[in-house]
Amino acid sequence: MRALWVDAGNDPDWTKVLDNDIDTLYFALNDPRVTKQYLSQIAADGYGVGVYAVTNWPGFNQPSGTEFANAVANKVAPIRVTNTFPRVQLDAEQHDPNFISYMVKQWRLRMPYQATSWTLESMQGGWMTPAMVQNVLSSRLRVVPQYYRGDMSPIAADVALKDLIRKGFPESIVTGFYDAANLPQEWDGFAFTQGRLP
Repeated sequence: MRALWVDAGNDPDWTKVLDNDIDTLYFALNDPRVTKQYLSQIAADGYGVGVYAVTNWPGFNQPSGTEFANAVANKVAPIRVTNTFPRVQLDAEQHDPNFISYMVKQWRLRMPYQATSWTLESMQGGWMTPAMVQNVLSSRLRVVPQYYRGDMSPIAADVALKDLIRKGFPESIVTGFYDAANLPQEWDGFAFTQGRLP
């Protein structure tokens, strides 16, 4: 899978999508254009579709993981068609095992079978508790470490992957998130963002 975050307020740049062999497009859940009809038009062209939500966005900036999960579920419900339409990515970078545990538990209460991933900063194994890891595993989420820092400087993908494996996440559920401005050869996973593609 090669999935691309399309920046809020933008339609897909089809030239860049084709040039980079993108097969799945994720859209900002708070973008007013993101409706069931809009996503259906993208899917009709043969693309996978998804939405993403970030914990520090207005409306999603909630004090607990439970409330964040509810806020996302409330926005996804009107555009949901199947368990894979749309896919959902939860961008929760809190260094708080309780926030993440409550988030994944509540998400699965609201959206028990929706194809969902959780993206986080890399190299965060230090604060993760065994209970939190088990909660994520039980919730059947794909785990998507960001192979870049806030200033977009790169992090070694193999080291970031090992950090998660040491905490108990099997490699089979981990997919990388790459800086779209510097996509490596043979990449597979997510690209951040369309606006950063060359």
